Amino acid sequence: MRISEAFAKMRLAEYCSNTDIDRAIAVTVESFVASQKVSAKKSLARAFAKYTLRAPGRVNGGRNGERSGRVAVAA
Repeated sequence: MRISEAFAKMRLAEYCSNTDIDRAIAVTVESFVASQKVSAKKSLARAFAKYTLRAPGRVNGGRNGERSGRVAVAA
């Protein structure tokens, strides 16, 4: 939640959008995969590919409205 709020604040928005939340998930997953041993990194990257920004076939980092609603950003 805090990472998505940070993305919203960088856009000077009052609310987190679906894109902010998707980007926060992608950054967290990519960070986790990058911190693993080389032997496990490739299989984890494949397993979590649908959650990262580099997923094949992904357009604009969004999931076409999979999440709905807005989350208020703390001041």
